[in-house]
Amino acid sequence: MTNQIVLSLLSEAGGVGKTTLAVNLAYEWVCRGHSAVIIDLDSNHSLEDFVGLPTNPHLDRTIVQVFNADFDGQWALQTPFEEEKLQVCQGHTAMLEVAEKMMTRKRREYILAKILKQYSLPHNLAILDCRAGMDLVSLNVLTASTHILIPLDMGVKVKTAARLVQGLSIACEELELNPRPEILGLVPNRYNKGAVVHEEFLSELPAIAKGLNTKLYSPIRTWQPLNNSAVLASPLKKLRPGDPICQVFSEIVDDLEKIFVNK
Repeated sequence: MTNQIVLSLLSEAGGVGKTTLAVNLAYEWVCRGHSAVIIDLDSNHSLEDFVGLPTNPHLDRTIVQVFNADFDGQWALQTPFEEEKLQVCQGHTAMLEVAEKMMTRKRREYILAKILKQYSLPHNLAILDCRAGMDLVSLNVLTASTHILIPLDMGVKVKTAARLVQGLSIACEELELNPRPEILGLVPNRYNKGAVVHEEFLSELPAIAKGLNTKLYSPIRTWQPLNNSAVLASPLKKLRPGDPICQVFSEIVDDLEKIFVNK
């Protein structure tokens, strides 16, 4: 799909809320009449818990089969939340082995980009959720992406933002990506209002975002209903349509819609 947005969620550290963002952004997107697919490339494959799908599916029903050399374009997609316009491709622990096998393949950093081009998905928005760090799978995500969103856990991990962006820039240059994926912005997560350390970090973030020439989105505060939504395998907006945190997801989707309209 030529005008598809491929949004990757990248971070240097684990546990920063990538899957929470993926699920809630995708749901907000489909609520506006668009279509979305979430592709879980993380060997931890936590997405299934967030959307209520069975755990430990057969390899042929996960992202693993997409990386097989004989992949025929038959994506294994599931439809959660009874939302026809939202689908997911489950991850698997075997993605660790996939990354090892990819090392022997030609143009190994471009395998996913080639698959998405050759066997394109019909969704307006594809969200790529991968493990932390910059391994070979993450480089595949980078080459396949049109845009990048960087979630930041409040605390010492916030200070990794500049290092991650610099690393992404170097990787894009080495991979000769043209055009390069655009960094949509930074999303502070698990923010506790009133916590001195969090307030200090939050005060530093505008300067960091400005220095990186990217947008700083409103923080997502630590909020039990948001945690409950993950446990109950439901987007927050589905459970609590008027919850103020839904506005943060809406803010990001507003920007995605602008990009989509102008593509």
